[in-house]
Amino acid sequence: MRALSTIQQYVAQYNMASFLNDDLLNRLQIFRFPAYSNIYIEMDQQHYLYFLVEGQVQCYHYHLNGRLAVIAISNPFSAIGDLEILTDRPVNSNVIATRSTIMLALDSLDVNRYGADDPRFLRFIIDELRDKMYKSDSIQTSHVLPVIDRLALYILAQPPHDDDGIVLPDKDTLASLLGTTPRHLNRVLRELVEAGAISAGYPLVKILNRTTIERLTR
Repeated sequence: MRALSTIQQYVAQYNMASFLNDDLLNRLQIFRFPAYSNIYIEMDQQHYLYFLVEGQVQCYHYHLNGRLAVIAISNPFSAIGDLEILTDRPVNSNVIATRSTIMLALDSLDVNRYGADDPRFLRFIIDELRDKMYKSDSIQTSHVLPVIDRLALYILAQPPHDDDGIVLPDKDTLASLLGTTPRHLNRVLRELVEAGAISAGYPLVKILNRTTIERLTR
């Protein structure tokens, strides 16, 4: 039996045939990005719709005062570039790989030719945009909460890495995402460690007492 290609393995792993028709499946490409390499640069024209299958990416922009604003951190599986792919608008933020990352991709011309009138594909795009909107609203709403509550919400939302542990982004990035400073983030992390909620160490953090963390989100 012929072995599946790497692309076919990812297609099967994430059931991508449920939202990509045969024309789109046959035009998938694979891209590998080293850690801290650019994927999109703000105001560039978008050439690909990406599907994150391994690694992690960060979406960010800079305020007029030069301050970094992290918008989102994405893990597999998610679409990257779904907002602008069916329009002629340039990319509206920067996206970088924060770890060694693998993505499948569709050329924008193929997306418009084979996906723009496909109800299954369009439903997938709508679902991706809706989920990102909910996450964005959750982050914005949580900014009225104390930082320790925001951090608890963030920790609970992350996919497990190993033995109920999660890998957090670098502290400058996480502080920006939570709307605080790295110094205050360190204090809050120390509070959770001293309360026995999480393990010491960074960036790999193990959840030791989920109940304590959940109590902070209520």
